[in-house]
Amino acid sequence: MRRGWVLALASLTIVLVVVDLTAVMIALPDIRADLRASLPEVQWVVDAYAVTLAAALLPAGVLADRYGRRRLLVIGVSIFTLASLACALAPNAILLDVARGVQGVGASALYGTTTPLIASVYPEGPDRGRALGVFSAVSGLAMTLGPVVGGLLTGAFGWRAIFLINLPIGVFVLVALRRRVAESLGEGRLDPLGIVLVTAALFAIVPALIHDVPLLLVAGLAVLAALVVAEARSSNPMLDLGLFRNRVFAVGSATTLLQLAALLGAAAYLTLYVQESLRATPAEAGLRFLAFSAAAVIGPIAVGRVLHRWPMGLLIAVGPALIAAGLLVMAIPAADRWTPIMIGLGIGGLGLGAGNVVANQVGLTAPLARVGMAGGVVNTLKQVGTAVGVAALAAPYRSGLSLMLVVAAGLAAVGAMLPLTLLSGTREARSDQNV
Repeated sequence: MRRGWVLALASLTIVLVVVDLTAVMIALPDIRADLRASLPEVQWVVDAYAVTLAAALLPAGVLADRYGRRRLLVIGVSIFTLASLACALAPNAILLDVARGVQGVGASALYGTTTPLIASVYPEGPDRGRALGVFSAVSGLAMTLGPVVGGLLTGAFGWRAIFLINLPIGVFVLVALRRRVAESLGEGRLDPLGIVLVTAALFAIVPALIHDVPLLLVAGLAVLAALVVAEARSSNPMLDLGLFRNRVFAVGSATTLLQLAALLGAAAYLTLYVQESLRATPAEAGLRFLAFSAAAVIGPIAVGRVLHRWPMGLLIAVGPALIAAGLLVMAIPAADRWTPIMIGLGIGGLGLGAGNVVANQVGLTAPLARVGMAGGVVNTLKQVGTAVGVAALAAPYRSGLSLMLVVAAGLAAVGAMLPLTLLSGTREARSDQNV
């Protein structure tokens, strides 16, 4: 029963994080009109959440390992719920942006603790694979249904309902966590300098990619280099760079970044295209994207069943290969433009779902005492990958949808080829998982 509660509550908390990331996008015009906000203020309704989430993921994973995953999850849900109330009550755009930033901090704790909690109660083997499949399926469904949920709530009750609905869910999760879930500890190590450097680096890199500010990007990369040097020399590092000597972890992390850059970067411009060029209403676009949602649920369940039967190199390659295929299908010129888009969305959704469950497994190739840290790295790369994709695909999109989709497919194809290097040394890859 305890295992079932852990999986259910982990899935419910990840729904809170993902839906709030995507649902608010559909409400931005209403927010701008209601709060009389400028365009930059409205952009930061999304960016403040995404940037603080990305910046706090790794520290959250380390804190969860050191002080307890359930404890940090309780703190994270509390922050997220209170910040949701502040968002709903915000009288102006500035306070809404600040509250969204605090929401992102709470969300990082939710992201950083759910997978390690699942790993702590499901031992290595088929049961863990099935549990991760269910968890990733719920995450994928929440990601793709977010705009639909946001549209329905905004249309029926106004944009503030997107945040108010989090309150009863947050209270339920807090009560259930205290009654049904036991504590789980690891061996995380605090490094104040490391926390400052990783936060500063991501607060520079992610906005620089989103808003195309080269100097800020250079500054962020410089801070990131300083972080690597400082962690390598530290006697008490926050980030164990030895994780990247594990070939499965290193290749899986790089592939995660590339596949998210390809699909979610392309999705940002595809959403614009179907509404501006194909004249779809937001509701029609959301309903047509349900094919993507359904496929994103099927992918994790299917992969979860073979997670411990196939070589990791092959498993890691499946997601980006499907994403590349889906993007190429969408790039095919056709009189009825919706046909290749719908087929490609279905294939890409399968790839996203498969890639998500394997990315979670990649984080678990670290020793159990450090899975919070490892999961924080993988989840941070997901956020950075999305920002990289949006930035990298802007210029191709201005030259045409098909070119943008082909470039995105190229990114995914590189992500699919990297894991094939693991297949030439399957025994070494398997032994790496025990490092």
